[in-house]
Amino acid sequence: MLEINKLNAWYGESHILHGVDFEVREGEVVTLLGRNGAGKTTTMKSIMGLVPRREGHVKFRGAEIINLAPNHIANSGIAICPEERAIFGSLSVTENVLSYLSWERFGRGSTNNIAPA
Repeated sequence: MLEINKLNAWYGESHILHGVDFEVREGEVVTLLGRNGAGKTTTMKSIMGLVPRREGHVKFRGAEIINLAPNHIANSGIAICPEERAIFGSLSVTENVLSYLSWERFGRGSTNNIAPA
């Protein structure tokens, strides 16, 4: 389903990922583990097209996606849920996700288009 081969990524002149290879098959759950700074987030951002310079192969359902724009990658069915601290502790997971989706849909923080509950 998802094949990563020889994935390299850079931030400026810094070569961060060096030949990452892994595969996620249909129905499988894969976890990236490592210490802080090991490249877990960079790997996910590289798959999503959010790292400016990357090389290698990222295939999703047999199609090469490494040259696609992030929005096209997301539309193909791949998403990243970053570990950010911008959550509301009093809300459920579902409520937090829905609040984020509303924020994205209505203009990144603009409350002008959100109807009162």
